Amino acid sequence: MRFPTLFRLSGLLALLLILTDAQAQRRSGRGGFFQPQRPGAIELSGAALLSNDAATADLLVHPGVELTWIGRAPGPIHTGIRLGLGQLDHTQSAASSDAESADTETRTRLLLPEVSSVLRLDPFRGGIRPFVEGEIGLAASLLDERTFDDQGQRTAYGIPAYDATAHCGWAAGARLRLGEGVFLALRYGKRFGGALDLPEPAQEPTVMPAQLDGQRSRASAGFSFAF
Repeated sequence: MRFPTLFRLSGLLALLLILTDAQAQRRSGRGGFFQPQRPGAIELSGAALLSNDAATADLLVHPGVELTWIGRAPGPIHTGIRLGLGQLDHTQSAASSDAESADTETRTRLLLPEVSSVLRLDPFRGGIRPFVEGEIGLAASLLDERTFDDQGQRTAYGIPAYDATAHCGWAAGARLRLGEGVFLALRYGKRFGGALDLPEPAQEPTVMPAQLDGQRSRASAGFSFAF
């Protein structure tokens, strides 16, 4: 399976869901509180992802980003989709050249992509809008491996190893109004699911744990833009 193609198809599907949901929101409702003036909101956040070594329980903190679409439905309960990407490790290793080829460099990254369906309870319409969420989705770990020549041009790319699991979880947070249709979004939550295997780079040993525990936490901060 070609993962770059799979990721592009997943992104296209998410975009189609967003556009379809936004069009449906424009056509629904009757007015007042139960008819929001905007069809939805996009949130872009930076996140700190907290995980544990399944064997030693050592805490691991790694960076990530999250993109969330929340559609506005009549009433205080709204649905959406969230895409996330974390990075646990990044290494570079110089591969020795042979007599017929130039020096090459292999770069590996251990990435943690996620996709979740989100249900948000967001009943308030003031300057500070607290909310709670439930979510269910899929999480994965994959080893991204790229080879570059001595000119910096990429010569090979592959996903030599990956693992995936399902998860569910909750989160609580608040949106703070900064201006017309612009909010600061703060959120903390936990997810529960299966353990994730952490594949090792093929060319050198790693000190990373073999698995991430099934219980994972995250804290995020970013901006929400209402449409």
